[in-house]
Amino acid sequence: MDGPLAIALLIMIVGTIGALVPALPGPALVWLGALYYAWQTGWTVVGWPSLLLLLALAVLGGTTDLWMSYFGARTGGASLGGTLASLVGGVIGLLIFSLPGAILGALLALALVEFSRHRDWRRVLRAGGGWLIGSLLSALVEVLICLVMIGLFLLAVWV
Repeated sequence: MDGPLAIALLIMIVGTIGALVPALPGPALVWLGALYYAWQTGWTVVGWPSLLLLLALAVLGGTTDLWMSYFGARTGGASLGGTLASLVGGVIGLLIFSLPGAILGALLALALVEFSRHRDWRRVLRAGGGWLIGSLLSALVEVLICLVMIGLFLLAVWV
């Protein structure tokens, strides 16, 4: 294995691991690994069509936690206001207390809005559970997208 390919794969492995850590941009790192390799090989081995496909997958993968937690919360019965509040609460929590703060901030904001709407803790727990399941599933989907991206990259390199 040549140097640029080894470095690109190392960046991609870090990106795949980063897909499990919400603060790291996993699919973006995988794409940057492919971009690095394309640049190092003079754009001849991996070209722009492959890079654009990988970029589209990186955007999809990079946004999974937003739309999957949204759909999870909505499936759990959360209102649009509750899901938007969870997004804002998650960002504020992330800025103040890192990853645990992001989760706690999102769930707390969702709970406050939903409880103020319904005054029913069962509905609040169902909406929060839906958000949490959506968030956990998003990590799995993000890792799968990273693996697909790596597979497509290797296909472009070896074919």
